[in-house]
Amino acid sequence: MQKKLIALAVAGLVSVPAFAQSNVTIYGVVDMGYQYTGDSVFDNVKSRSGIDSGISAGSRIGFRGTEDLGNGLKAGFVLEQGIAVDTGNTAAGQGTFGRQSFVSLSGGFGTVALGRQYTPSHVLLAGNIDPFGLGKGTVGSIANYYIAEARLDNLAAYVSPNWGGFSFVAGYSFNAVGNEQSPKIEDAETDTRAWVIAPTYKNGPIYVAFNFHKLDPVLSGLDSTKVWDLGGTYDFGVAKVGAVYGQRKTDDVKVKQWALTGAVPVGAAGKVQVSYGQRKIDGLFNDDAKVSQWALGYEHALSKRTALYTAYAQQNQNDEQEFLTQVGIGGAGISDASGNNAGAGYQRGFNLGVRHSF
Repeated sequence: MQKKLIALAVAGLVSVPAFAQSNVTIYGVVDMGYQYTGDSVFDNVKSRSGIDSGISAGSRIGFRGTEDLGNGLKAGFVLEQGIAVDTGNTAAGQGTFGRQSFVSLSGGFGTVALGRQYTPSHVLLAGNIDPFGLGKGTVGSIANYYIAEARLDNLAAYVSPNWGGFSFVAGYSFNAVGNEQSPKIEDAETDTRAWVIAPTYKNGPIYVAFNFHKLDPVLSGLDSTKVWDLGGTYDFGVAKVGAVYGQRKTDDVKVKQWALTGAVPVGAAGKVQVSYGQRKIDGLFNDDAKVSQWALGYEHALSKRTALYTAYAQQNQNDEQEFLTQVGIGGAGISDASGNNAGAGYQRGFNLGVRHSF
């Protein structure tokens, strides 16, 4: 009898993980390199050189977990914190797990996720179209002038299954603080409701995506912002080319922005990165505030997890855009070491660094 009880107990212990298998993965990025930025639109701001953290991709540590609940249903979570490797502190401007923090349920119906998450526009731009687009994306990032929310707080998002290459994301937030890394045009983004819809088609060498979202400030007297972006890439094998065009409208202020991008493989481990784009703002103090940027870079993979990179970028802001940058509204500039894209109004930048993922 005692042997039977022991056997039943052992069988019970073995059956628990078979019913609800779970695992947690620790992952991250450690990125350090040399950065130069200069040619500021501010007369009293000198050029800057430094050994900085998170140049091509924001340095971070993350925890990702999944649990198999049975019948095709899975639970998951992501907690991701930015790190300033040069000081050992958390990344400037980010709270604990400020990069991502959400819980999810997924199955045959798709995925439902709740928490602080990347926006579809960020996935479209940094994840697919911008060849420099790993996090900050070096000085060549199109985020230096292309305005986009990278993350939304309190977001309830639905990701559909994939139907022959087609899928979509839909989401709503009751308090979307907005993107801490992008230039601001709206008067306020705190306590702002937001909703988003973003269909995508990806099949073989073709990628096409559309993003539409609306930001509605709760405070009376503040205007809503309507945003849409349309972009895509095509991989010819010898080169991958991309393009994106977008508009943002807040009352009488309209932003028109676009970019052309390319990535050319060099051997089995290298790739040349190029991009050119422009942004124009009408109705914000001055009409026809324009900024353009071109960038050239190279990345070489030493392994699947370690890469060397270098990039150079040059901006040109007209007088109207320089004024907006100087007053801190609708600014532009080469990304500085803090990750503030408006930065100190720098119009020229250079990077050289190493990135390791684990």
